[in-house]
Amino acid sequence: MSKAGIRVFVLLAGMAFAIPAMAWKIVAEGQRYTHKASGYSIQYPADWRYEKYGDFSFATRDGPCLQRIYVDFRKHKKAFRALDKDATPEMMPQELAEKIVAEMEAAGSLQNMEVLSNEPTTLAGRPAFRVHVSFRTAVDAGSVRYEGIVVGTNSPQGIFLIGYSGSVFNYFARDVDTYDKTLATFAVAELKRAR
Repeated sequence: MSKAGIRVFVLLAGMAFAIPAMAWKIVAEGQRYTHKASGYSIQYPADWRYEKYGDFSFATRDGPCLQRIYVDFRKHKKAFRALDKDATPEMMPQELAEKIVAEMEAAGSLQNMEVLSNEPTTLAGRPAFRVHVSFRTAVDAGSVRYEGIVVGTNSPQGIFLIGYSGSVFNYFARDVDTYDKTLATFAVAELKRAR
């Protein structure tokens, strides 16, 4: 599987084997995770475990193979690696949504992927998209059925994707409200540009 395929698979399905060993931290009430390089901050659910991995961070209550909420920041250059495409600061949310869905399909690690909805929304006061998908992992990865939601927006510094995925058995439906509450805490600060 390509690096781009692994990235999409990790983001949606959250399979532990694709992520190096992590030093989990427990989220405290009122403790925001801040990513200084891109300017975003988010309050993950209290008592969930969280970790960062490069430009994305994620949290899980029961384990990343069962459910996770994540933030993936992508610079415009090579934003869609599975497609070998760049993004631009001018791209509209629905254009970003189409590229994200195409990237999921191109990665080839998700079986029977279906877009359940693709709607406009807002994120941190910016125009955004909300895509809800269902898929199965490959047979050699257990053929587990998942659903995932990705909300994304564009900015001068790059693309912000805030997602949630969970196994349909017990987890996805249970934590959708928690995801929506977490999503509401997401904020982006405008970064000062060097002159």
